[in-house]
Amino acid sequence: MTLPSPPKQILVSGYYGFHNAGDEAILAALCQLFTPYQIQMKVLTATPNHHLEGCDFEPVPRLQIPQIVQTMRQSDLFISGGGGLFQDVTGLGSVPYYGGLLLMARQLGLKSMIFGQGLGPLRLSPNRWVLKQILKGVDAISVRDPDSFEMLENMGLARDKIHQCADPVLTLQPVHHSRAQQILAAEGIDLNRPVIGVSIRPWPTWFEKQLKAFTAVLAQFAARINGQILLIPFQPEHDTWMCHEAAYSITTRPSSYVPPVVVLQGQYGPLEMQGIIGQLDLIVGMRLHALIMAASLAVPAVGLVYDPKVRHFAESVDYRYVGSITGLSQADLFHQYLADTWDRRESLRRQLQQRLPLLQKRVYEARAIALKLLGIEL
Repeated sequence: MTLPSPPKQILVSGYYGFHNAGDEAILAALCQLFTPYQIQMKVLTATPNHHLEGCDFEPVPRLQIPQIVQTMRQSDLFISGGGGLFQDVTGLGSVPYYGGLLLMARQLGLKSMIFGQGLGPLRLSPNRWVLKQILKGVDAISVRDPDSFEMLENMGLARDKIHQCADPVLTLQPVHHSRAQQILAAEGIDLNRPVIGVSIRPWPTWFEKQLKAFTAVLAQFAARINGQILLIPFQPEHDTWMCHEAAYSITTRPSSYVPPVVVLQGQYGPLEMQGIIGQLDLIVGMRLHALIMAASLAVPAVGLVYDPKVRHFAESVDYRYVGSITGLSQADLFHQYLADTWDRRESLRRQLQQRLPLLQKRVYEARAIALKLLGIEL
């Protein structure tokens, strides 16, 4: 009698457990991608009892090196998974931390893969050199945008190990629309009126001039379509105060019409957040994954670029975008983008629905690479 083989085990690292809806959506998407293959997932996370509704994984403390080493020894594949982990804009610790994990996996003889990441920006030349040395030892690298792929080519890495795919969140399946509508109603949204979602975050180039121009245009546009505004903190710890600043600016305008404004209050998991965005009529997105979630559900959007990754994705799905936060002071251009997106919203929905299968196919190709490293043939 032949005993069944034990299930394969994957250890995943990323920016998990920090209550960032975009990164948690990446983790949820990875869980959905690998669940059909009865793969056991363990995840390095900042939250000891980290849990996401609809996802099955075992949390591992991301700073407990002995436990990480023990988990690596028990694993069949290490995935550096999703997001913009290798950059030095938000801090100098990202490259050493995430790169160190890949080096540790290599030293322990554990196969490793980068899954659907965006590389950079890397402003310090030593970080570029360090990253190149680290990536030489990785078994497979899949990146989500052309600039990251070009960076890998310029590093001279073997062509057979680098692949351009897409962000895993493009395949994420949300909660049922009835649950999303229930959440919106509980938050004070009128489901019989158009809803404009807004995802913004703090950034050094937000000045009073930009915020006033931004909120004035939003209010004017909402008045035009008899709509309401839903401000969505994607990372509540960082974004909530900014959303309240915008809400205050909208509601205190010297205008005869002030649109209904709601700041999302509840703490929602990625499947619920995805469902909420799917119910919007249009979204203005500064957070990258607000745009990715919107595209995955064919919701029209306008991007606000604070990082090249936002521009890359907006261009890939034909979303209009304001090229910088400073550029919001050109209020006429922002209003034009909103109006144009609204006026062609039905054709844009159809275009997104046609384009999505190709983008999702690239995610599935990255999954196939991971499965091959596990010895699982499709």
